Amino acid sequence: MTRPRTVTHTYTLAGGWQRAPHGPLTADLADELRRQGITMVRARRGLFDVREISLLNPPPARSGSAPRHG
Repeated sequence: MTRPRTVTHTYTLAGGWQRAPHGPLTADLADELRRQGITMVRARRGLFDVREISLLNPPPARSGSAPRHG
C-alpha cells in the first residue's frame, strides 16, 4: 500500500491558493475541506511528486479494484 499524499496548499475561488497545515490527504480530510468550500488541494508524495487534486470530482476507479463478473 502506498503512502498517503501530504496536503500542502488549498484552493478556493475567492482566495486562490493558500498554504495549509501539512497532513495526510484522507477521505475524512477531503470531506471536511469540501464542507469548508475548498475545491482543490496541492498534495505531495516524496520530493518531486506534487499533484493538484480536485475535491469536486470523485477519484477515478483504480484498476483491479472493481469486482470481476463472469
